[in-house]
Amino acid sequence: MAHAALAQQLEPAPWNDPAITWLLPGQAQTAVEGKLVLLDDELGDQAPGSNEYTEVLRRIVFYKSILHALTAGATVLQAIDAAPLQAASLGGAYELASASEATLRDLYEEALALLSN
Repeated sequence: MAHAALAQQLEPAPWNDPAITWLLPGQAQTAVEGKLVLLDDELGDQAPGSNEYTEVLRRIVFYKSILHALTAGATVLQAIDAAPLQAASLGGAYELASASEATLRDLYEEALALLSN
């Protein structure tokens, strides 16, 4: 139910554009793994509990959700679609309201740039 409400908030979704050419799932998995290495390094530079730390952690949760979906056989589009609830709630650590629509849209835009040609 919450997922449907969140999806409605973000419509029209930029990743649903038919002009987007997505990477193949294997290519996307490699790209996400590389992104996670960079984010892990970035997280180490932040003070735990700070806003910056939380935002990097949110990006890590978002990309780990995408990676999990890709390794489970999802398409890139399906993997991105499944990620916002995890990112919004930091994997369930916080209430869903902890991330604004603008924050989630920024994550989608970043994933769009990373996972499309």
